[in-house]
Amino acid sequence: MIQGLAQLRRLWFNTAVTARPAAPPPLVTVLAILLYIGGGLVIAYAVIDMGSVGAVTGVLPAWGQALYGALYVALARALQIGSRRAWLISVVLCWAGLALAGVYLVAQGLQAAIAQGIWAAVYLTLLTRSSVREWCAARPTAPGETPTGDA
Repeated sequence: MIQGLAQLRRLWFNTAVTARPAAPPPLVTVLAILLYIGGGLVIAYAVIDMGSVGAVTGVLPAWGQALYGALYVALARALQIGSRRAWLISVVLCWAGLALAGVYLVAQGLQAAIAQGIWAAVYLTLLTRSSVREWCAARPTAPGETPTGDA
């Protein structure tokens, strides 16, 4: 239990995996802020039971919406520390959002498709910038070093 908490602490607080800047690039910070705000709003709407009009959150119960918002917040933090998995998950979710926008284009028209796909396109554009890709790139570890940077 204590070892699991220590690993969780390293994942949450450790930003220095190998030699790299102490702070993430500005685009990573922008992405994280957008994800924190989006996740926080989804959680807030779920808690006050206001409902949601999103394609995914609209079909989920309140607890599912809260978990979906928590996923956003977790992805934001993982991107801040340079997690390659978080970057891959975010890219896959953006492409899924754009595919859903394509379905909306056929089923409901251009306005619904744009409303559905705009944020996915913004996130995907930011995620594919070179500074963000380099920040989240897989880094080789030194012999005897764990992937979290601990000796």
